[in-house]
Amino acid sequence: LIGFFVNTLALRIDLSGDPNAEQLLERVRKTTIGAQAHQDLSFEQVVETVQPPRRMDQTPIFQVLFAWQSNDTSSLQLQDVDVELEDTKYDIVKFDLELEVGEENGEIGGALAYSTALFDRDTIKRQVEYLEATLRWMTSGTEESIGKVPMIGSTEQKLIIETWNATEQSYPDNTCIHLLFENQVKSSPEAVAIVHNDRTLTY
Repeated sequence: LIGFFVNTLALRIDLSGDPNAEQLLERVRKTTIGAQAHQDLSFEQVVETVQPPRRMDQTPIFQVLFAWQSNDTSSLQLQDVDVELEDTKYDIVKFDLELEVGEENGEIGGALAYSTALFDRDTIKRQVEYLEATLRWMTSGTEESIGKVPMIGSTEQKLIIETWNATEQSYPDNTCIHLLFENQVKSSPEAVAIVHNDRTLTY
């Protein structure tokens, strides 16, 4: 007996109000319990009812899947049938991101699969680091809100602030700055010089 015995629940997680870990967990718990109360309604029926806009490059309703696997087959008893867990390897994902987490032998581990059309390996490695930072925050006992979680490590901070922001330019030291500005006006008068809110000024 082989099949895809999964009923997917679409959950909307509310981060409004910048909750702390306790508040966020309570919101997720309530949302999950509320969704499970209607789990007999299949995901296909939800899509049919909601009628979301369709895109060829995107699954309807949600694009990130989280799966918790208990890896415990003892609760599944079938008459005259032996039940065992069989790992399967796959190289195709149905969603943009698929995070599968499970507990085995007293340890929690997981795997993150992703669409290579949307993400590269370095991006996913950073996403995993963000997840680890969030988990450390959730287990630290702090009352700080999720908006204050230090998601970015020192290496990425240096990349963003120093490497990507290396905007130094060499300018001639024998010309006054107003002359440089006048030359810019002559060469590209319609180029945007200043942006403020919804207003722009050309040279």
